[in-house]
Amino acid sequence: MATIKDIAKYAGVSHGTVSNVLNRRGNVSAEKIKLVERAAKELGYQLDFQASKLRRGKSRNVCIIVPDMERNRYNKLYAGIEKELREKDYTIEILCSDGLPATETNLLKKALSMKPTAIVLVSSLLRNEEPVPEDTMVVMVDQYVNGFPENAVFISFDYHRAGREIAEKCVRDGNKSVILLCENERYTSNRSFIRGAKEVLENEGCYFEVQEGPDFMLFNRAFAVLYAADPFDAVITMSRGAVESIKMACSYNPQLELPNLYSAVSRKFGYENSNMYEMDYKRMGKHIAELILKKEELDMRDEASWKVQLPGKIVEEGRLPKRKVYPLQSGETLKFLTVKNATSEAIKRLLPMFREQSRIDVQVMEVSYDELRRMITKMKVSGETVFDLVRIDMAWMMGESERIFRPMDGDNQTVRQICSSIFPGIPQEYYSVNGVMYALPLDACVQMLFCRKDVFEDELTKRDYYESRRQKLMIPEDFKAYNEVASFFTRRHNRKSPTGYGTTLTCGRTYTAACEILPRFYEQGGSVPDEAGRVRIDTEAMKEAFRGYLESREYAAEEAHFWWREAAEAFSDGRTAMNILFSNYAADMVHNPSSKVAGKIIYAEVPGGRPLLGGGSVGLTKSTKKEGACLQFLEWLYSDEVAELVTYLGGFICNKNIVDNAEILELYPWIEGIEEMFRKGKRGSQEKKNQRFDEFAFEDVLGQALTTVISGAATVEEALEEAQKTCERLFGEM
Repeated sequence: MATIKDIAKYAGVSHGTVSNVLNRRGNVSAEKIKLVERAAKELGYQLDFQASKLRRGKSRNVCIIVPDMERNRYNKLYAGIEKELREKDYTIEILCSDGLPATETNLLKKALSMKPTAIVLVSSLLRNEEPVPEDTMVVMVDQYVNGFPENAVFISFDYHRAGREIAEKCVRDGNKSVILLCENERYTSNRSFIRGAKEVLENEGCYFEVQEGPDFMLFNRAFAVLYAADPFDAVITMSRGAVESIKMACSYNPQLELPNLYSAVSRKFGYENSNMYEMDYKRMGKHIAELILKKEELDMRDEASWKVQLPGKIVEEGRLPKRKVYPLQSGETLKFLTVKNATSEAIKRLLPMFREQSRIDVQVMEVSYDELRRMITKMKVSGETVFDLVRIDMAWMMGESERIFRPMDGDNQTVRQICSSIFPGIPQEYYSVNGVMYALPLDACVQMLFCRKDVFEDELTKRDYYESRRQKLMIPEDFKAYNEVASFFTRRHNRKSPTGYGTTLTCGRTYTAACEILPRFYEQGGSVPDEAGRVRIDTEAMKEAFRGYLESREYAAEEAHFWWREAAEAFSDGRTAMNILFSNYAADMVHNPSSKVAGKIIYAEVPGGRPLLGGGSVGLTKSTKKEGACLQFLEWLYSDEVAELVTYLGGFICNKNIVDNAEILELYPWIEGIEEMFRKGKRGSQEKKNQRFDEFAFEDVLGQALTTVISGAATVEEALEEAQKTCERLFGEM
């Protein structure tokens, strides 16, 4: 096998240079990095990254010890940890103890011999006897074990609460005799769960028994439960495996009656039986990884640092909201008008489920953005429509909502429930006008910056950038830096660029073009209307925004994207390094079957920190006579489960609980940052600085000015001067 000395000779560089390149350290030029990497590849050299890390004195090993990997919860736990740490160059070792203390002790010795930075342990021990080095972090999951150092972390779900809530559901369902199945009450989570369930059952006067036993005996225990002399009404368990074993055992004797089954389970995608209590172990894994990454910062004097308890939740009625009976609505048909996008497509796919549940048929009419605007304008004039529900762009709320929507009753129980489920950071511009609530935010979104993780974090690319710019390659925080980075990643300006273009731009229509300009304008301190209520766009701030945008065009493909979905798909092809999109179109970067960026996306604030808000809101039309059915549909649509499904399918319903779903965040990591960016977003201000101002009309005027400049028909100054005249005619004093 080739040695570092062989590589140095082959590449014509020093031994130290090879060492620095292979160990990813030191001030080495891009040219020498290429020489060393090419030589190593041609000589067949395989770097032992583990040995490399040990030589540097920084172990990046994490050992995970679990009873087995067959149970869903441990698969999810591992996936959550691995996803976060893999990106930070950690090596993860998974070890299975089969739930046997002796085996676990041997595995713990093996793990400690690897000198890991952390050990994550789902233990079957009651006490640990192995000495643990001070610099090795121990994370105990669910089971607290004595004998570990004082700085060990204990993380679990609230099993006491889970036991109580499952027992409460069991009692509400009318069960009088219950058997509680667990592995061993000496373990922390089992003891807490059983205690919580017993408190409820005792208080309600139910007969119950507790049966302990190892998981590998589940099938045997299932037969014992089913063939009990006095059959139980219900079984409460702590695993999905126990539920499946009882169902299987029952299938062998059709004369047996299956008891009602209740269980605490690891969360999984799809619909569960209503008697499940879900715990998101993947999110727990993500939390553990975050603790490991910041272990030096943990204050072990603060109990919250080393003892973490995560919440779960009971599944309601098969993960669907309970059907409500509206006596006059059964068999009703609703007509819903909306723009055609990923959210509308996802809703249509799920409607058969709502129809089956409610006997209410919802007919969705999807139209283009331009057609929706035309129909809304006509609806505003006539005051009549055949539609019961309409989704409008949030930029139209000020001008249109009072004319087409009936006010919503904020005291209505369904409306209150929906509002409580929505992202708290969403501005009132999505809901109300002049203090009156007319709509609910539907596919609310905000502009975000998306970058190619693989090119921004590539060592050779970073070195190239430093050598050409004399500064580090970073995610741009302002538009000046944005253009600088975009220039570097555009091959006609930098032949070494790993991508063809630095960015994508969406300017094929006047209102999409305006959305490119306004964040740049706001970064310059611009405001429309200004403090005096004047709509001034022929300003130096706007001219600077135009100039910055025109420079960005030098770093983008020549074809103009007419809509953000096109820009998302172009970015997914891997030809560009950066992309500014509204977040409700970002899923298209991942859903493209040929996507080259899936799993390689960094999200950040729009440069300048002043993003535009977007998306739309939904309201009940003044013409509808089906308010009850409309509210039932909206209650279903905004429920946790349906909102999650719509988001999985690439759409977005602004339900705040989506950010607690680790599966969704793995697919679409930017969703975790949306709420904070909503708070910084700007669009459709309701401050009455100018009674005649119309956001949509203004953006149309601004976009026309930009497209005129792009076409070469006018200079920036000429186009803005003409646009200023139009603004004075539309929004000037009456």
